[in-house]
Amino acid sequence: MVIKLKPIFQAWWIMVKNNLQNQLLNPSSSFLFIIGKFFNFIFSIFIITAIFHQTNIIGGYTYHQAIIFVLIFNVIDSLTQFFFRALYSFRPVLIRGDFDFDLLRPLPSFFRPILSGPDFLDFPLVIVKISVLIYFIIFFNFIPSSSQFILFIFIFINAFILTFSIHLFIAAFSIITTEIDSLVSLYRTLAQSAAVPTNIYSGFFRFILDWIVPLTVIVTIPAQALLGIISFSGVVYSSVLTYSFLFLAIHFWRHALRNYTSASS
Repeated sequence: MVIKLKPIFQAWWIMVKNNLQNQLLNPSSSFLFIIGKFFNFIFSIFIITAIFHQTNIIGGYTYHQAIIFVLIFNVIDSLTQFFFRALYSFRPVLIRGDFDFDLLRPLPSFFRPILSGPDFLDFPLVIVKISVLIYFIIFFNFIPSSSQFILFIFIFINAFILTFSIHLFIAAFSIITTEIDSLVSLYRTLAQSAAVPTNIYSGFFRFILDWIVPLTVIVTIPAQALLGIISFSGVVYSSVLTYSFLFLAIHFWRHALRNYTSASS
């Protein structure tokens, strides 16, 4: 089945404008939300700085490299929140039975649970974080070559696709069980551990971050690509795991839809 991107983008853009209008109805709370996110971003940099005041290298990475890891994590986290925020409010849609009507619309079935609620309050943070990332890349003299930058973009796209796949897994699971909040909270909690290079972890927790909820592919591998320290095996690992997860997520989503019991039945 071929998915036409133009009508998806048009529908998504309508959702963006509607959500922005709703958020502008209460500018004070929106402003406080953005300020809170901004201070959380600053605090994450302070934590890394405080850690490196006690040591020079962690897991083979210097302070400057660790800062880039933190910034990559924050950029990916904000982009995820911006594009996939709708998942956080998907459960009430299921409970009310509104998802029945969404399945009748000429859009991909995953549009409502994944893409229908872009959070425009995260967009200013995306701009700020990308700007800070560029500043530190120049300040630390980590400017990538053309080949490194192209590889980084490829790995970054892999990370974004993998993030989408994980959210699609959660959405499918919520259709089967109507439970979603705990899975989202678990994912968000695990994601915080990727603010530092996942190489520093070991044992079963490292296995989880590498293979079960592969935050290594989402954060660590893109940062390594940007810094020019990624290996060929890292590129293969990122690509194979990303598209394997996407394949499994799509099939699990179709399985969930086949077993979906509407609110009216």
